[in-house]
Amino acid sequence: MRNRTWPVFLVGFGTLLALLFLPGSAALRKTQDVYDTVRSLQAADQNSQARLQELERRIYMNSILVRELLLDSSPVQNSRYEKEFQDNRAAVERQITLLNAAGPTRQSAALRRLEAELHNYWQSIEPVFHWTPEERRQRATYFLREQQRPRRQSILAIAEEIDTLIGAAYRDQYQQVNISQLTFRKDITRNVAIAFLIGILVAAGCIARIAMLENRTERQRAKTELAEEHLRQLSTQLMHAQEEERKTISRELHDEVGQLLTGLRIELGSLERLRGDANQFISHLSEAKAIAEQSLRAVRDLAVGLRPSVLDLGLLPALQWQARHFSKRSGIPVTVHAEGAFQNLSDGHKTCVYRIVQETLTNCARHANAKKADVSLRETAGSLEVTIHDDGRGFDAKSSRHGGLGLIGIEERVRELGGLLRIESEPGKGSTLMVRFSLTGGAAV
Repeated sequence: MRNRTWPVFLVGFGTLLALLFLPGSAALRKTQDVYDTVRSLQAADQNSQARLQELERRIYMNSILVRELLLDSSPVQNSRYEKEFQDNRAAVERQITLLNAAGPTRQSAALRRLEAELHNYWQSIEPVFHWTPEERRQRATYFLREQQRPRRQSILAIAEEIDTLIGAAYRDQYQQVNISQLTFRKDITRNVAIAFLIGILVAAGCIARIAMLENRTERQRAKTELAEEHLRQLSTQLMHAQEEERKTISRELHDEVGQLLTGLRIELGSLERLRGDANQFISHLSEAKAIAEQSLRAVRDLAVGLRPSVLDLGLLPALQWQARHFSKRSGIPVTVHAEGAFQNLSDGHKTCVYRIVQETLTNCARHANAKKADVSLRETAGSLEVTIHDDGRGFDAKSSRHGGLGLIGIEERVRELGGLLRIESEPGKGSTLMVRFSLTGGAAV
């Protein structure tokens, strides 16, 4: 089953965004609710204050109307005074009704007392509108001092009490809003903490998922590298097997087949001393000797091709012999330059360098159309450098590096010994192959 990572990240980051959005939107809604509540409380308090002020103003106006009525001796204006009085009374009762509808329950008792006082006040004032001028003169001072002023003061005192109750109710409601705001702040803090914890869990899950995928990738990479290493080992073992097989074939051809052909040559040489048809005998004898010579040369060449015994004499003599042999066969002159003793090289290094030069010169003859080639060897205290250059037509080294089996074989041989390989070539400018080996046991640098 294929594991998909993007749904995990989608769910994780979607959850984080939701945790950021939901508490924020809830905070905005609660803030708006608190703002609306405070604004409603302020509006209600302002309305109550305005109604009480209007009530007190109307009561003062009625008090002034009554005083003017008692001081006015003309009975003609009674109806006008009475009409204004009834208008003010209606306005006061309307404000009382509004206060009853909007006010809190704690001021209901004060409002009932205010209504009772106002009722008595209206009842005490209504007969004044029917007094005669003589009654007004006689009773005005007493009525204003003993009736109207005390009742008016009592009504205003109750109105002040109601105002105080309204202010207290407003403060209580505002305190409730503050408590609600504190509770809301605690809820927001709790929600943010929960969102933070869930965000940590989501992040931890994503990190765990990433770590698991990285571990899986690392294990897969290790398996791939191990498989590549196995392939390299198999390739190395194959090359070793080839070299061992070549050694065996070379030894058998040289020791057995070569000895047989040498014996044949000796036996045929002894035939010269036999008597008979001399001319015919000598002719067949010469032909047999020539065939034996050709067979011996072919076997020797085959043995040298499989595993040159000249390597036993040293790397430099083997390369010089190879250069002469190659020049003789291909007609391309090859020069060998050497710096160093080349006495302490391992068989692996000798064989590797010999095969690299052999493969490179073969490619030079087959593909480069070169007029000459140079082979340079340089041994220092810790490394061996081999450079092969030809003046042929060259090629695109970047696109052709892995194109032929010969180059692949060279790369495998160099990699086996921990060396470095570099090929420089451009069309029309020849080719240069450079190999560097470390002789101190470490990788080449």
